[in-house]
Amino acid sequence: MTKRSTTISVIINDGRDFLMNAIIFHGSAPHATADKFWYKNIAHSLNALGISTIVADLPKLDQESLTDTLVKIREMNLGINQNTILIGHSAGTNIILALLEQLTKPVKAVYLIAGYCQPNGMRHTTLKKSYDWKTIKKNSNEFYIFNSFNDPFNCNEKQGRSLFDHLGGTLILRNDGHFTQKKLPLLMTLLQQY
Repeated sequence: MTKRSTTISVIINDGRDFLMNAIIFHGSAPHATADKFWYKNIAHSLNALGISTIVADLPKLDQESLTDTLVKIREMNLGINQNTILIGHSAGTNIILALLEQLTKPVKAVYLIAGYCQPNGMRHTTLKKSYDWKTIKKNSNEFYIFNSFNDPFNCNEKQGRSLFDHLGGTLILRNDGHFTQKKLPLLMTLLQQY
């Protein structure tokens, strides 16, 4: 049986496998909204590969409390399951960490782009003081962490190394600023493995 929502189609578990899906969480609004940077390009490319993909539109991300943001995400009925790929950019990576703390089964993979888990000199409502790293780590089969040496918002290699130290996975360090380009070819290449 197929259930339709305004955000994504999912298969209700009736003994069949879930369809693969991906959810992209953009960075801090209003600078990084669902229609900026590489988000839609990656979503279109993954949809073309048969991976049902959306960019979660969170117009108050990093302006309202993390609790309020998580309530809005729950109301979207995104269908996060064992065949889900979670992709986050900047403050969107904090949303993914908070979601992973609440899951009971691991997702297929997590991509953290310009992520951070420690204060970076700016006010962030999505950044928690501490995380349950053991639970987060067990709730994804794979972690890919992209950070830059030259990130102007201090989501730099030190933040990437801290995430890697907690989560393991693959750490990719670049000189790509805050990853605000229209296309991220390396990310797309890695996502094509699914």
